Amino acid sequence: MRTPRSGSAGVDVDLTRLIRALGAVRADGHAIAGWSVYVAETRRASVGTKDRQTGDAHAPLTLAESLTARYKLIWDDGRVSRGAMERRAIERTPEPLLTASRAASFPDPDAVDVLGPAAFPEVATHGPAAAAVAAGGIEAFAPRLAAIRERVARHGIRTWSGSMHAAEGTSRVVTSSGLDIGGRGTSTGWSATFDGELGAGHTARDVAPLVDLAGRLDHLVRFVLALRHSAASPREGLLPVILHPDVVEDYVLGVLLHNLDGAQVAHGTGAFRREQFGAAVPVLREDITLRTDPLVPMAAGAYRFSQEGVPGSPCTYVDGGRLNTPILELKYARRLGLPPTAFPAAMDTLFLEGPASVSYDDAIAATAGGALVLSVLGVHTQDFTSGDFSLSAPQSLAIGPQGLNGRLRATISGNVFALLRAKDLTLVRFPGEHTPGLLTRCRLDAA
Repeated sequence: MRTPRSGSAGVDVDLTRLIRALGAVRADGHAIAGWSVYVAETRRASVGTKDRQTGDAHAPLTLAESLTARYKLIWDDGRVSRGAMERRAIERTPEPLLTASRAASFPDPDAVDVLGPAAFPEVATHGPAAAAVAAGGIEAFAPRLAAIRERVARHGIRTWSGSMHAAEGTSRVVTSSGLDIGGRGTSTGWSATFDGELGAGHTARDVAPLVDLAGRLDHLVRFVLALRHSAASPREGLLPVILHPDVVEDYVLGVLLHNLDGAQVAHGTGAFRREQFGAAVPVLREDITLRTDPLVPMAAGAYRFSQEGVPGSPCTYVDGGRLNTPILELKYARRLGLPPTAFPAAMDTLFLEGPASVSYDDAIAATAGGALVLSVLGVHTQDFTSGDFSLSAPQSLAIGPQGLNGRLRATISGNVFALLRAKDLTLVRFPGEHTPGLLTRCRLDAA
């Protein structure tokens, strides 16, 4: 039996025990013929704030450690089981859980692949400052909490809630086909919502400089204060609208990623069909590209390997408006006869590019008579396949000749695919944001 390479002592010991059990299990006269195991060990420090109160019973300071193993088993008759177990189950006796998983096995000829050895890229994912906080150095939270409280006091924010966290983890993928790859990484992040009205936040691999947090907070304050006043005479109809990056991520990119998902393509339940991938006919504007790159050093979405053991690599989903590849895990790669792909693990490794871009200030100047939509409600009630949308946008701001002109409680409607084919679509560079906003035209109705 092969023993995993050295890494985290806890991961190695538990993996060795689990792998030994995989070789010994028998259920209904059947043995495990192949398997893939992903195990992750994490320690995390976090603290919350609820209605200005930090670290109380409603938002406590938490120091936690965990280890979870996720497995796929291919039995000798071709049936497949999937499951997970925590450290305690592994340390006791993993065999009963593995045996019990046989009862939940299912025939799935597309899910029988397990990967063997491969070349894996190097990418920086570990930050020493985040690791120190995750290990208990929670004093690093103090200046960041102070920066939030200073703005709350200075701008008369009535209340705020949020959280801060840092985590360090070790992960490893081992398969019956000889793959054995591991690594470690960190993450850290914060979020804050002012007056229960609007929020901001950021996630990264290491603790960001205070100036980064300060800049994001100042943008949040500006929008929260603008929302306190109602627009004098809001317009309705087909109007120029700026979609904030949060809206682009939550809805526009959400629709694209949903329809690019391999399961949607394979089952024919999404907007895109298998035959459209690699075809010459564009489905979006011919200058739109959507790609992911998990090899951006220290990005929140950076990784060397997936939970299945697929090496991280750049991948373009949409190239010049044309569909290049779906997002494919092993199962749907096999079903569609295509290679598995990288996936966007976080928005900072997903890139929407191509159309002309303008600065936030220039976009505001060009959108007089329209609106800035800061957030939307009801995303999960929309028809992602057709792309038709009608979204409540109570946190919108009317834009006048002099800039932001007060709150506009509105509904925006249209079709996201038509929006992404429109000739006048413009990307908007918001300060401090990775994802661009969109300057477009859609129907806006006052609520």
